[in-house]
Amino acid sequence: MARRRISRRVARSLAATLLLTSALVGWRWATGNVGVVEPTRIYRSRQLDAGALSRLIGDRGIRTVLNLRGPNPGAEWYPAERLATIGAGATLIDVPLASDYWLTPEQARGLVEVLDTAERPLLIHCQFGAERTGLVSMMAVLLRPGGTLEEARSQFSPYYLYLPTEDGLVMLGHLRQYEGWLGREGADHSAEVFRRWIDRHYRPGTPNRSEWPYDPYPLRVVTRPAESDTAAR
Repeated sequence: MARRRISRRVARSLAATLLLTSALVGWRWATGNVGVVEPTRIYRSRQLDAGALSRLIGDRGIRTVLNLRGPNPGAEWYPAERLATIGAGATLIDVPLASDYWLTPEQARGLVEVLDTAERPLLIHCQFGAERTGLVSMMAVLLRPGGTLEEARSQFSPYYLYLPTEDGLVMLGHLRQYEGWLGREGADHSAEVFRRWIDRHYRPGTPNRSEWPYDPYPLRVVTRPAESDTAAR
């Protein structure tokens, strides 16, 4: 009898946990997986439809949208996002990243430049707002004076629908490599130290785009509201 009671309690606990998890996932997805990386300055989200994106741009005064899925004019979502962003008077920056690929050194340095120069408030997004968005949000935290490793780790959170498996581990691997380097160097984190690590000491794992014989993707494409064309770099 005692074993049966314990089994029932365990089953009820598991059922309650699954129910709460499903509710959290549903709520986060329905609300766009929107989060605050730096109050009033940097936000994050999943891929939003044009209407939701326009509302978020208006509500938060977004001046730049950083799309980590890259330019994709053949997909239905991309022209809609481009029109919504430019139509709201914001700049669209397209940076093609893959959640199952490490950043190349060129990509890492390029993202630092984007995060340094993009007009705020800035919105960062990928498809789900979990892995690639977690990586770039982590970088934004570490580039901010006063940003901490704990804050950076919090960008990889179940709250943002992040899971430490497969692609998620590739994205988290960048932070783990930096933390390992700090330990070996006996150094403390600072924005300046993180910049130096990116510039001189970061080494991508496998796979990464530098292993390709030919890379057809630009590092980034920038479309500003006052321009009728785009600038690729």
